[in-house]
Formats: sequence, structure tokens, C-alpha cells
Amino acid sequence: MGRTLAYSYNSDELGTEPPKTPRALPNQFVRRIKYTGNVMTLIGIFFTIPFCWTILLPIIGIFCWRKGLQTAKDELLPLELGTATVGEITEIRKDYTQSLNGKSPTVVEFLFEANGQKHVGNVGNIYESVHLTKKVGDKLWVVYMPDEPTKSSVWPPLV
Repeated sequence: MGRTLAYSYNSDELGTEPPKTPRALPNQFVRRIKYTGNVMTLIGIFFTIPFCWTILLPIIGIFCWRKGLQTAKDELLPLELGTATVGEITEIRKDYTQSLNGKSPTVVEFLFEANGQKHVGNVGNIYESVHLTKKVGDKLWVVYMPDEPTKSSVWPPLV
């Protein structure tokens, strides 16, 4: 994960192609995607545990917690088991609808081809200054689920 990418369509300059599946992800990264960097999961935990004596807040909390974990699963699955292809960044923007410690995440949107069709994917929950090192038009490795290309992510993971 500490690798940097050079962005050109020539695969030699993209960095190393993602390893064969299954790919092992660092526990700290998985924990961040599922819990510490996942706003929905944190909201769910906050509404569920401290307010367990009420009725309404834990119901809302459990819904948020499950939604956060499902979003994390959809991001982690292609990283662990997905097929690799080359994609291109089409948009980099801040998501001001969420914040963690007063900081809004960056969303990177990318375009890639799978099964003969073009697909759009995105990676959110990036709280680092990715927009300072990446730009629209940059090439990158994309991993996706062949039977469900809507589940995709960038390799190596943007942290």
C-alpha cells in the first residue's frame, strides 16, 4: 500500500499490477474502511451503544451500522478478489455531506472497461490529500468483480 503510482497507459508506468487473488489487506486498512473511517458505521455505533435503553435511537443506529458495514464490504471485496484492469480518473471532489473530525472526505471517480462495457466507479472515505497527488485523466489500476462490475475499487487502495 505504500507504493505510488505513475500515471500513463503504459502498464510499466502504472506501477505493479495487482497481485493474484485472494489479496491480503492489512488489518489496519480493513479496520479503517469498516469502522474508524466509516461515518455511517460510527453514527450507527454512537446511536446503538450509548442509547441502548431507548427504542428509536438503537433502531436508527443498527440501520446506519449495517449500511456502513455493507458499504465497506462492497469496497473491500473487489480489493481482495477482483479482476484487474486499467482505468482513468474522471473526477476528484470533496464530499461535504460527510465529515469526520471536521474533515470532509475526497471522492475519486474513475472510468474502466469490464465485460466489453464502460463502467463508472468511485472511491470515497479518503481523508488524505489525494487531490494533491492525483488529477483528472490519470491512469490507475482498477479491481472489479467480473459478475458485478459496479463493485470496484482502485489498486493500490487510496488512503
